[in-house]
Amino acid sequence: MLSTTNINKKYGSHEVLNFNEWKIDEGIYWLKGGNGTGKSTLFRIISGQIPFKGEVNLNGINLRKDPIKFRSRISFAEAEPQYPTFVKGRELIDFYIETREAQRKQVDELADYFEMTPFLDNTIGSYSSGMLKKLSLICAFIGNVDLYILDEPLITIDISSSDKLYKLIKEKALQGKSFILSSHQEVSNDQLELDGVFQILDKQVIQL
Repeated sequence: MLSTTNINKKYGSHEVLNFNEWKIDEGIYWLKGGNGTGKSTLFRIISGQIPFKGEVNLNGINLRKDPIKFRSRISFAEAEPQYPTFVKGRELIDFYIETREAQRKQVDELADYFEMTPFLDNTIGSYSSGMLKKLSLICAFIGNVDLYILDEPLITIDISSSDKLYKLIKEKALQGKSFILSSHQEVSNDQLELDGVFQILDKQVIQL
C-alpha cells in the first residue's frame, strides 16, 4: 500500500531520518516517538510537503513521478495546524471542497458531527485550540483519499470529540481506507484495532 525506500532527510548538517525501507499494508497504524525524533518530518515526506532523498510510493503511484496524483490520494492533518487568522472556518472548508472535488453534504455532516457548524462563519483567529483542532480534522476527512495521516490528532480535543474521531476512523477503515497516527497518548486496541505499531529510533523506523 505505502512503501518508502532509501529515505534520508537533513536540516542543514543535522540528519533527522536515514533508513532503507519501511512498508505498510492497508490498515490502521500507530507511529510512536518522542519530540524531535522525526515523526512530523516523516509525515511531511510521505505527504509530499518537503524535499528529501529516496522514494515514496502509494498504491503504485510514485511521489516523484506523479506528485499531483500522489498528493490527491493522501490527507495530512498536522499536530499544530496553522491557518490565516482572518479567514473564516467556512472559507477554509470551501477551499478544501473545491480542491478535493468533494460533496457539500459530506462536509456539512462532518461539521455537524464535530459540533462545529455554529462557528464556521467566525474567523479562525477567534477559535480556541480545541475548535482549531476540530476544524483541521474536518478538513482532513473532506473528499475521498486512500491514506489519512493524523499527527497528534487527540491533543486539545475533549473526550467526546476523541471518541467521535475513533468512531470515524473505524468507519473509514471498514471502507478500505488506511491511517497512520501519531500520539503521545496510548492508543489501545480497545479504542482502535491497530494493525501495527512503529517507533522512530536512531533515525530508523522499527516495528514494535
